[in-house]
Formats: sequence, structure tokens, C-alpha cells
Amino acid sequence: FGDVYGFYYVITGDGYSADDLAEYGEQLRTQLLRVPGIAKIAFSGAQDEVIYIEVSRARATALGVSLNNLYQTLQTQNVVADAGRIKLDDKRITITPSGELDSVAAIENLIIPTADSDSLIYVRDIATVTRGDIDPARFLIRYNGKQALAMGVSTVSGANVVRVGAALDQALADNLGSRPIGMQVENFYHQGVIVDASVKNFVVNVGLALAIVLGTLLLFMGLRSGLVIGAGLLLTIAATLVVMLMAGIPMHRISLGALIIALGMLVDNAIVVTEGILVGVQQGKKKLQLAKDVVSATQWPLLGGTLVGILAFAPIGFAPGATAEYTGDLFWVILISLLFSWLFALTLTPMLCDLLFKEQAGDTANERAESRFAKAFKTCVRFSLKARWAVTAAVLALFATAIWGAQFIKDGFFPASTTPQIVVDYWLPEGTAIERTQADMMALEDYARALEGVTDVQTLIGGGTLRYMLVYSFESQNTAYGQLLIKVDDFERIDTLIPEIQARVNAGPPDSYGKAWRFTQGPSGGAKIQATFLGPDPTTLRRLANEAKAIMAADGHALSVNDDWRQPVPVITPIYNDNKGRRLGVTREDMAGALQATFSGRTVGVFRDGNDLIPIVSRAPEIERLHLENVWEVQVLSSTTGRMVPLAQVTDGFALDWRNGQLRRENRIWAIKAQADPYPDELASDLLERIKPSIDAIELPDGYTLRWDGEYGDSLDANENLGSVIPYGLLAMVLVTVLLFNAIRDPLVIWLVVPLSIVGVVVGLVVTGTPLEFMGILGLLSLSGLLIKNAIVLVDQMNLEINGGKPRFDAIVDSAASRVRPVMMGSLTTVLGVMPLMGDAFFRSMAVVLIFGLSFATLLTLVMVPVFYAMLFNVKSSETAQAA
Repeated sequence: FGDVYGFYYVITGDGYSADDLAEYGEQLRTQLLRVPGIAKIAFSGAQDEVIYIEVSRARATALGVSLNNLYQTLQTQNVVADAGRIKLDDKRITITPSGELDSVAAIENLIIPTADSDSLIYVRDIATVTRGDIDPARFLIRYNGKQALAMGVSTVSGANVVRVGAALDQALADNLGSRPIGMQVENFYHQGVIVDASVKNFVVNVGLALAIVLGTLLLFMGLRSGLVIGAGLLLTIAATLVVMLMAGIPMHRISLGALIIALGMLVDNAIVVTEGILVGVQQGKKKLQLAKDVVSATQWPLLGGTLVGILAFAPIGFAPGATAEYTGDLFWVILISLLFSWLFALTLTPMLCDLLFKEQAGDTANERAESRFAKAFKTCVRFSLKARWAVTAAVLALFATAIWGAQFIKDGFFPASTTPQIVVDYWLPEGTAIERTQADMMALEDYARALEGVTDVQTLIGGGTLRYMLVYSFESQNTAYGQLLIKVDDFERIDTLIPEIQARVNAGPPDSYGKAWRFTQGPSGGAKIQATFLGPDPTTLRRLANEAKAIMAADGHALSVNDDWRQPVPVITPIYNDNKGRRLGVTREDMAGALQATFSGRTVGVFRDGNDLIPIVSRAPEIERLHLENVWEVQVLSSTTGRMVPLAQVTDGFALDWRNGQLRRENRIWAIKAQADPYPDELASDLLERIKPSIDAIELPDGYTLRWDGEYGDSLDANENLGSVIPYGLLAMVLVTVLLFNAIRDPLVIWLVVPLSIVGVVVGLVVTGTPLEFMGILGLLSLSGLLIKNAIVLVDQMNLEINGGKPRFDAIVDSAASRVRPVMMGSLTTVLGVMPLMGDAFFRSMAVVLIFGLSFATLLTLVMVPVFYAMLFNVKSSETAQAA
């Protein structure tokens, strides 16, 4: 992709030429490169200067001037190098001949030798000499209706973009005094401002999530317990930030989002320890011994649960591919924070409990109230254990319903960006002159500037601009292509403006097509639906792509149906006759040179203007080069006789062929993409679901393959990359649970509850209408770790009480009741802590998965872990102290 220019400016001004803009841009580059943290400054839209010598064939013939003599004159007079040096005493002096070409007038006044030595023929007698921009232009940029030059600034790796952005702003302000009057440097995209606003917004979300978690702890755990757990949480966050700084993990959307996700999990370990000490204190036990007993009994189960929680995120950190790399810091922040939470739960939490808790001699009102809740919960657990098969059947039915309901979940990859910009891609038939493209784009530009809420419009003609955002994929230069980059005052207007702009594009010329779209918050670029055909023969590939495009167009809800080879272009081929050419002394090379000199122009020298080297190009006047019939009248200079010969005398006519203007290969195999986009109000997954079966059914000859790219392909690749490491993560989680219990049935009880998370996930995604995006899939992985962590706490407590001699049925019921508050508090803090992410488009899918999935699964886990335990260990309802 090349560099990403996170600071993107546009230089424009009334009355200034492209050369003026480029000259000031170079001055500005020199100053800005002194700013610390700047790696590179690049420009886009600068027009190359050319000196054109438009030779009139009629005047040259009338005056007896040979084009060969003109070319030799220009090349001879264009010597600007030193002629030599002489020694004078102890010095060497350079010899430079006079007569250097230093102006357009000097070129016009050059004398051309002719056969008639008495006459003086000047260049101005047979040609018009002009200095200006290259014609036709290859690429143009306009900004708010004016000619413009784009300037991109990239930072060095690891630089603080906020500080670099502030330094850039100051440097531009300092340059204001030396800027030409009327010239402006417009700030189109400023990564420093955007990152600063994004980080501040996320810091607010982190603070809000922290306040929610602390408030929940104080409300449900009591003042002293809440202070103990809250102090550990704050210290864990502080230690995590310090390690992030030392490890070079920057503060960005992913790392800050990971902190919010981790907030609820960070208190789980502390809740278990605090709850154990609190219950013991209320029972009249000594604090110090109690702290030792609780830590000794819970340290390994808590470590196992913590490791499982970390391993649930491990596929994110170790998956290959660009998408996983994009979100990789999520795992490392979770790893650091959860390890600190376990460490402080075993050290800081007991110490604070010893300082803040008061030893008691008997039951308290709080304990009695808690016992009433415990009695109700025990009644529920006893009923579930006695009706274990019926309860299991009901849960399985609920699970099956969720699997059936999964078909109503919308698919997605990454959500739309909140960047207040709209992109409009516009295409004309391949080979269209840039003048036609410019006229159409200026009409679109006028329309866009008049829309309510539009603040700035950047018009790109002939290609894309610098890659100023990671998610911006520029189009290579093509005279048939144009693009609008539209800034709006509020990103919420985008959903309204895109259909309006799309309707205007659709109402354009019948030979044009285009699409209006917005950026996404992840890897993106190109058409959202791409069917790629690969094979050995371009003709067959075009046929297959045309079949796919016909299916896309027949759907009626596909935009910009096209392929990346574009249309074939007409090619005029003069049919050279070897016999005629040899007889007249005209070679193929002579014929090609004459055609080039007439229509495209032939470089005959270089003009030095200060530090600039400007090519001198000879070509025919406009009236002789812009019409098809002029091809017959081209005069070819014979390299052997020196005479001019009409092109028709060395050819057998002309042929008109249609040839591919673009051909593309992947790994040396021809590849063509049939492309389309959905309408603005429709998901790409819905359109793909309708057209994919028909395109998949296209019969492919031997040696040809079909591959789906675009959003579906990117999502598939990302999921495959993630899936390649998920088995290792699951295996590690299984090994941790097996080693923790040194048994098989205990881990089996734990893993049986993991699929139950699907129930809440399906309900949440369907009810809220949220697509299951890539971040939502990451949320599913983390959800499994959270459930296993809760289940470990429950199973360990059951084993502990059974090993202590309590009847198994009573042990299951009492264990579930004793761990209900820690488990529910851990889940509640996680759910409430993730709530602020519901308002962030990037994390919304993950937030829905965690909130609904964990809420439903926790309730089911508290009931089903005892049920599965009783079933696998064959615990009978009669195994109670009362029955004994």
C-alpha cells in the first residue's frame, strides 16, 4: 500500500497556476521537514511543465524546412554543459559558451538551416512555441471549484501523531507571513485532531465504565467490600498502563477498547477473595487466618480461570493476516490486565480486607437478608437437580431454538466509519478523454457543493489521491475515472446524503456509472462484492466475468456492475508494407516516429529554468492532430533519403481493432474481477446471498477457478486466519481445565455450559438488529473464556465441599448458593462495564455479544453446572444430610 499520509492538506488559490502551487508547495515542504517526527512529504496533482513546438507542416514545406533539420537544430543548441576548463596560474577556470536557451523567445529565434543558404528561417516561421502544463493532463485536483495541489505528510514509525499534528499546525501558522496573498493551505484530514478526539472520547468511556463498575460494587457488595475491590481495580489499571508504556503499546481505539472490555473481568478474582473473607468474618472467624485460608483455597482455581480468560483472547493476538494484526493489541492488553488482577487479588485484596473489615461475633442483618436470597436460590437448584432430565431437555430445546434463530442474524465485516466524509467513484468507458471526465466531474462537483451540510468538496480527475487514511484505497491513474471526496459538517448526515448523491450519479450519462459510499472502521477498499475468475485465457475469462455481471445486473439492486479489466478500447493499426517501405527508404521505426511526433509529440531537448528541467516537445498543431482523417496525411521522414513521404504510400490501409485496455494477473495467472455494490440501504451480505448461488453455478472450463473477494472474501480470509489458531487456543484452554482438576469429568461439566452462550448472543443480535461483525466474533471467543472462568469457580467449590465430607447433593446445592453472588457480581460488572461500548460503532457488535450472551449464559450456568455435575457424577437426590 505504501505510506499513509495521516496529515493531508490541499493548496489552492485564485489566479494561481499549477506551477505556482507546486513552487509554493516545495517551499513549504522544506520548512515542514524540520518538524520533529515527520518522515516524508509527498504531493499529488502537480502538473508537469512542457515547452511545446507545434510545427505547421504546410509552412515547413512551403519554406523548404526539413523536420530533421529542426530536430538537429534544437538538439545542437540545447547544450548547457560546461565546454571545458583551462589552467591559469594555480586556478582552473570554466569555459561556458554563450547562447544558452533561457526563454521561449530564444527558442523561437533559433535559425534552422535550409538548402537555400541565402534565406534565414527561424523556428517561429514554421512553429508556435508555448510553455505550459502538459497537454492533455494526466491527473487533476480541484478543491471547492479551484485548481489545487494535494500535500500529504507522514510521520515516522511510533511517533505521537497528536504532538506531531500540533507542531505541524504551528509550522503552518509560522509560514503564513511568507505565503503568497490569496493562496490557502486547507486542512482536509488531520490525523492528530482525529486521534486526540477519539482518545478523549474513549477516555470518557473508560471513566464511565469504571464509574459504573465501582458504583455496582458499592451498591451490591457494600461500602467496605466495594472499596477493597475498587482499590484493586484502580491499581490494576494503573499497572496495565505502565506496562503498555514500557511495551510500546499505544493508546488507540483497540487498546482503550480492550481496557473497557477488561474492566468487568478485572474484578472477578478480587470479588471471589473478598466474598470468601467477608462471609468468614460474618461467621465470626479471625481475619488473618481467614485470609490465608481463602487465598490458599482459591489461588489455583483463580489462576486457572484467569489463564482460560486470557487464552480465550489468544487467537486475536496470534492470528495471521492484516485484519487480526489490526486488532491484535486487544489480546496483549487483556493479558497484562488479567495477570495483574490475579496478582493483586492474592496480595492487595487480603491486605485491604484485613485493614477494613471488622471481626464479628454472630449473624448480621445483611447475612440474614443474604440467607433469604440463598434459600430461594437453593430451592431453585434442588428443583433443577431433581428434575434434571426435564431441565436439560428444556435447555437443549432453548439451545436448538437459538441455532434456528441464528439464520436471522445479519452478516457484516467492519462497521461504517464515523469520519464525516463521503466518497463518490465515477467511471466512464475505458479510453475516455480526460476532458470529458473533467466536464462530468465538474458538474457533479457543483451539485455536491450545493447540498446542505457539505463543507468542502475535493475533485480528483484521472485517478485517486494520496493514501491519507489507512482505509483509503486509491485508484491508479485512468483518464476515464473521477472521484469526489466530500466533507460534511456532521457524520450523521451521511446516511441521508448518500442516497441523494447516488440518485444523481445514476441520472448521469448512460455510458457512465458510479457509487457513493462511506469509509469503514477496518480494512476496506474496492467493491464490496467481487467474483474473481482465474485461468489461462483472457477471452474465456471475459466471457465468465460477463456472465457473472449479467447475474449481478439482473438482481436489480446492484450498483456499479463492472469488471476490473474494463472495456476493450479501439486501436487504429496502419498496415505497413515492407516492399513499399524499402523502395521509399521508410522503415517501421520511421513510421512510428512520425506518428508519435504528429499526435503525441516527440521530445527533442530539455530546457533548463533554474533547478527545473523542462522537456521540449515537438508536435503537430491541434488542427492536424485531433481528427481521425489526419492519420492519412501524416508525413514520414525517410531516414535514408531525408525526404518526406506520405504515410499512405508505405501502408496498405488501416485496420480498427478492439483490444484490452487493461489486463491483470495474480501470481502469473490471468485474473478478472466481476464487481458490484449494494444500494446504500442494503447490506452487502443480503445482495451476495441472492446472487452467489447463480454465479457459483456458472460452468467453469478445466483450469479455471472462481474465488470470492470483496467484503465477503476479506471476512472469509479474516475468519480463516482467526480459525487457524482457534484450535490451539481451545486446546490450551482444555489442557488448563484438565490440569487444574486432574480429571476428565470436571472439565466436561465446565465445557458443556459453553454452548449455552449462543442463546443470549442470538437474542441480542436479532433483537437489536446488530450484524455479527469481525469484532462480534472476537466477542464470542472472549465470552467462552468468561463462562469457563465462572464454571471453574462453581465446580471447584463443589469438589471442595464434597472432599470436606458433606453429602454430595447438599454439597452441590450449598456450593452453588455460596458462589452465586461472586459469579453474578463478576458477570454484572462485565456487562455494565461494556455498556458504554454500545455507543461506539466499532465495538457495538462485540458489546451486544458480551452483554446479552453473558447475561443469559450466567443465569443458565448457575443452574446447569449443578445439573451437569449431578448427571456426570451420578449424584442422587437422596445423598443429603437429612436423608442420612
